[in-house]
Amino acid sequence: MSKYLIPVLPAVLIGGLSLLGGHASADDACANITTNSQSERCSVSAKAAADTQLNTSYQELMVRLEGGYQTDPVLAANQKATVQEAQRAWIKLRDTDCLVDALETKPGSSAHVAAVNNCIASMSRDRSVFLDNIASDTGSGPTIGRGSCPTQDFAQFLPAFSANVESQKRLTAQAVKLLVLKGTSDIGRIVTHVTAVVGRDMAFPLMAAVPDGKVEGIEIEKVDDRHVNVVDKRAGNSNIKIFNFSRKSCWTLDGVEDWSIPDKELSVASTRKMSRAENFCWQRGQGFAGLGGLEQYRLTGELFEATLENYLCAAASGDPISSSAAAGLSLSGMAPQLEYGKVEALFKAAAVDSPSGAESLAGFYCFGNELAGSGPCQRPLDVEKELIRATTMGSTHAFVSLGDYWKSGDLGKKDTPRALACYQLAADKGNDSGINAIKRLQSEVAEPIVASSCF
Repeated sequence: MSKYLIPVLPAVLIGGLSLLGGHASADDACANITTNSQSERCSVSAKAAADTQLNTSYQELMVRLEGGYQTDPVLAANQKATVQEAQRAWIKLRDTDCLVDALETKPGSSAHVAAVNNCIASMSRDRSVFLDNIASDTGSGPTIGRGSCPTQDFAQFLPAFSANVESQKRLTAQAVKLLVLKGTSDIGRIVTHVTAVVGRDMAFPLMAAVPDGKVEGIEIEKVDDRHVNVVDKRAGNSNIKIFNFSRKSCWTLDGVEDWSIPDKELSVASTRKMSRAENFCWQRGQGFAGLGGLEQYRLTGELFEATLENYLCAAASGDPISSSAAAGLSLSGMAPQLEYGKVEALFKAAAVDSPSGAESLAGFYCFGNELAGSGPCQRPLDVEKELIRATTMGSTHAFVSLGDYWKSGDLGKKDTPRALACYQLAADKGNDSGINAIKRLQSEVAEPIVASSCF
């Protein structure tokens, strides 16, 4: 018997995404490969990831060429045209070479598809490195020169970088990788989008000042000797930014991950009685839940915390769906657990005119905030009351739940005749769980059971 009817969190699938800070987990398609079809699926995923990175590297190079020759736009245009022509020729060569590489496999077979895809992925990754090293000097231009680097010690560099607009502009790369969250045609579904932008054209300041010493809400992650990420949580879990720095002649900002969901990516349409602000909070909650559910980002925990914050915002006026989602997430173990009174209030709001909400409230009255759900019911009379109320609202599943409680004795004592009566009410309405419960109960006793009254 399940404790609560916790809402299923939406899942969002994003294939082949390479994050700026390198925190994406290995693609599940490439885990435990034992068949040719699995190898083919893995190769498709690898090719998609390599294509995404190649496209980003190409965009970054174009941005660097534009920034490096801003005083001579004609030369910049010629340089970009040369790269574009070379890239088109290379792609044709790559695709042809990979067909040659797969000559020993049967065309159309899984082995052939995997061989071509893996070849393309490998060559694309090498090409990304090649493009990354063209015009790759860091900095926004000639302003970074000998003696202008504040320090090679990142702990001292960060306060200098963040001090003011001028220092941030001077120490930002010509081309910056930018990750943002975007809405889709499915309301509440949010995806990540990575592109390259001209560093000097970004809206400065990019980062609020980080003075010397430990700053609450700032986390510094050392990737390796030449790469450091700064995670900025000062604006809350719904507005986290990650700044990616790399070191060449000096530490330079070359990537920004913006994990907030702006209003423009949300839909004003809503079929529920919610304010505009609550509607936006609900959509943000769905979006963060979908991203957190992927469990491939280093921010998974923070994304679920943001989900809960936004569900609570959406439930401010008592919206039953938002209230149920917030209560369920709080008890799921994926987000911080709310205090007993708050969870009870949320379940009560969800149970006003919802049979599933009433069932969830009954489960909460039985087990409270105990995630394990063991031991006798804490409030058996309230459990029975809410389940009966759920049946009056049309829930046949509530009959089964009530029968389970009587069978287990969680409502005070075991009463199998009463449990059978509840199961029969569910079965009479065509509920498969009720039908199966009757068969199971009858198989467990030696003597036939005569049903009494469910309630």
